[in-house]
Amino acid sequence: MTTASPRDNSRLQWAFFTALTVVGLAGLLYSTTPALQDQIGLQSSVQAQEPAGTASSKQQTGTPQDKAFRLREIRANVFESPAGLLYLPGSDEGHRIDHVAQHLQDNPAKKLHGVFEGDRNRWLATIDEAWRKSAAGGPLVKRQQQNNRTVTTVNLRRRLGYVGGSEGARKGQPECRLVRIVTENRREVITAYPVQAF
Repeated sequence: MTTASPRDNSRLQWAFFTALTVVGLAGLLYSTTPALQDQIGLQSSVQAQEPAGTASSKQQTGTPQDKAFRLREIRANVFESPAGLLYLPGSDEGHRIDHVAQHLQDNPAKKLHGVFEGDRNRWLATIDEAWRKSAAGGPLVKRQQQNNRTVTTVNLRRRLGYVGGSEGARKGQPECRLVRIVTENRREVITAYPVQAF
């Protein structure tokens, strides 16, 4: 019977320790990365997700979701959309993208509250679509100046969400086909939400 030399045992122990370390680090990264992304409320690369309850890659409006939509981190915690909108830290929620995310669910405590339908990827892409269309102007776009902020409202001519809040509930949550985008410094998003009319 042969026995392993101390050198062979040392190599086996080192290989075993290395393998455990690699597996452990991979598990740690896998488990903490989503938590860190949730902590700041966004990702530098926003992934498309299926809306709850659907089995296809179609939106409720019948158009394919933009799976290529990405936010690019241009400096620490500052994200740029493909249309050039900027999402910066700020607001009570800690980041403007988290503030806009408040419009993904109804808030009955408010009198009026526009609610986007769909997941985060869909509404970010919808805001970008509205921003691009606003550049063309015309009867489907209205722009107002309020102090140092610009309020841009764009009619996308399809259902984007509904009117929530106590008044929306009283009216049966009528549909919204317009997006209102409030910006500062030309393209820094303060908030964005669906509305029923200009």
